[in-house]
Parts: sequence; structure tokens; C-alpha cells
Amino acid sequence: MEQNLPFDVDALLVFGKVVESRSLSKAAALLGMPKSTVSRKLAKLESDLGIKLLRKNTHQITVTDLGEQVYAHATTILTEANGVRALAEASRQEPQGELRVAIPVFVGIDYASRVGAMFLQRYPQSRLDIRLVDRMVDPIKDGFDVVFGTGPLQDSTLIARKVFSLELFLCASPDFVSQLATPLTEPEQLDRLPFIDFGFSGPRRLTVGKGARRYELSSQVRARANNFQVCKQYILQGLGIGAMPTQIICTNELHDGTIVPVLPEWKPDPLDVHMIYPFELSYSTLISAFYEAACDIIVENTARA
Repeated sequence: MEQNLPFDVDALLVFGKVVESRSLSKAAALLGMPKSTVSRKLAKLESDLGIKLLRKNTHQITVTDLGEQVYAHATTILTEANGVRALAEASRQEPQGELRVAIPVFVGIDYASRVGAMFLQRYPQSRLDIRLVDRMVDPIKDGFDVVFGTGPLQDSTLIARKVFSLELFLCASPDFVSQLATPLTEPEQLDRLPFIDFGFSGPRRLTVGKGARRYELSSQVRARANNFQVCKQYILQGLGIGAMPTQIICTNELHDGTIVPVLPEWKPDPLDVHMIYPFELSYSTLISAFYEAACDIIVENTARA
């Protein structure tokens, strides 16, 4: 961003008031400054820009053609500046009002409840309506202020802010691994084994990577669920191999050995979770506050793991 503008932005305000009032004296009174200061700022602005903005005589002030064009730009700049001021002032106000939020069930009841509690404790004037959903929802069509989702945006009128990435790992129960005819060394072998598929948004392909190598699994889906806790139980019962979030869901099971990593050098693509809301709500202090709470709980979860 350019730091040194070739003119004083404050002088645009003075120039605008002079154009609107067609009088140095009236402009000075509106701005609460001496007439001499107004004249000096105008002269400096013309000097900096190298053009004539005003024609003055003893009876009236007229604006040059270039002055009219500069005035048009000046009003836009001043409008944006006022918008920045309004945004800053709004950020200092305590969020209040109701926020309607849709969170996928795969994110988990624990996470949703902890984010909601933190948000409500921080902002006593706020109200919160969280719905756990098992399908992709649209914030506008389905009447939510905020939805959590994955994947690219399909609507340019929406804004998506990443809250966290779920790092995944391939895993199975020790009994399942011990019963395999041959040790697992390559991801191609998984295509012949039963797979426990996490599928919030329906069937999908899972890609794994090892350095520069990539492989898209074509596994035989034995079971599919839109909740990691359900998938974990299937894996614990030895029903197949699955992809689970690193540590957060399987911390205890990894510690006691009831779930073991499979092909640990091959990493599934992380699952990015975004907070999505309409563009017209981008200045909402409620949404900004909820986003901060959502991020803070992820930090706490990581520390706990």
C-alpha cells in the first residue's frame, strides 16, 4: 500500500466544504477553522496536485472542470473514510441481539456447545440459536446468520472465513490390522479393504499424499456416517479402515492402543471448516465475536489434546 500520498487527504474535506457552500467564509464556519487556514489548505492542495481547482473573485467562487472531477473523487474518499470510522466505532460496542448458527453434526456436540457457552459468557447482551444439521445449508435460503461448512463457495454473495483445518490420519483397530494377509505398505492396498467413510456432504473421494506423490482412494465403503464419533465406533469394532481427525477425536484410543495408525507416512488432505455468512452481514459485531469464540475453542482443544 502506498504510504506517502502526493497531497493532504484532510485538504479534500476542506475543498469539499468550499465546493458545497461556494464560500470560503461559510466553509470555514462549518469546519470550525479560520478562513486563512481554509485558504492555505486550498492553495497547498492545488500546489500538490499541480492543477487549478477553484476560480475566485470578490463576488463568487466557481469550480473548474478538473475541480468538479476532483470533488467527485473526494466525496467517494470521504464516504469510505466515514465507513472506516463507523466500523471502528461499531467494533467498540458490545455485541447484542440474536445470532442463528448452523453447525454440521460432524463438527461435534462438544465443540458446538463449548463455542456457544464461551460466546454467551463473553457477551451478556447476546442471544444464540445453534442448530446441529446433517446436510449442507444455505445461510440465506435456510434463514441462518452463520453456517459452518466445507468445500469451495458456490455463491459469490457469501463470505467464508476459515475457522480450522482438521488434520486427518488413516487408522484401524489392532485386530483388523493383525488379520490382514499382507502388511500394508502402499495406499493401493486400501482399495481392496472395507472402508469406514466420513460423508457429511455425501459420497466423496479421499486423496492421500506422501511428499510429492498423490493417490486417490477407491475403497469399498462398508459404512458411512456424518459423525466422527460413529465412525470411530465402527473402527474400534474392527469393521474397516477409516480417516479420523488427528488427536482430537481419538486421543484416548491412540494412547491405549485400541486404534492404531495405518500407512502413517500417507496423509489424507486436511478438511478445512469455514464460517460462512452473507456479505451484507460482514460488519456484524455478533458474527465477528462468534468467529473469535470458534477459533479460541480450537486453540483450547489443541492444548487439551
